[in-house]
Amino acid sequence: MNVAQKEKTKQALRVFLTYAKTDGEYARRLRNLLSRHLNLHIFTPDMLSAGEDWLSKIKNEVSQCDVFIVLLSPDSINSEWVLSEVGAAWALNKLIIPVVTQPELFSEIPIYLGKYHSLEIKYLEEHPEAVGQIFESYEEKTSLRNSG
Repeated sequence: MNVAQKEKTKQALRVFLTYAKTDGEYARRLRNLLSRHLNLHIFTPDMLSAGEDWLSKIKNEVSQCDVFIVLLSPDSINSEWVLSEVGAAWALNKLIIPVVTQPELFSEIPIYLGKYHSLEIKYLEEHPEAVGQIFESYEEKTSLRNSG
């Protein structure tokens, strides 16, 4: 049974997707691609409501997510909010999956994200089967944590 089949039979994985405000179109494409293939609950900061305690909501969503995806672009690499959210996910030992908008960004990934396997959004769009594979490391990580 592959990851996508397993996900249909259990509770949705919680995913926090962070990105720079200027990358809304890339984020929409990535969100659509992910939700077509897996049973996911995807939170993005643009889902916040007017009047909501947004700082508490973001903290809560980062702490409760199973997987943290950061959409890296020239703007997000320089965004204090994106980097703060990534730092929070890193401190909480979350599985972080960087997705880059342009291949030349691989050389500009902040050093602490350089240790994570990064993907290019164009690759994910051209190879939809890869979407399920990116969550296999989450399964491996949780099964190792639960067995030891």
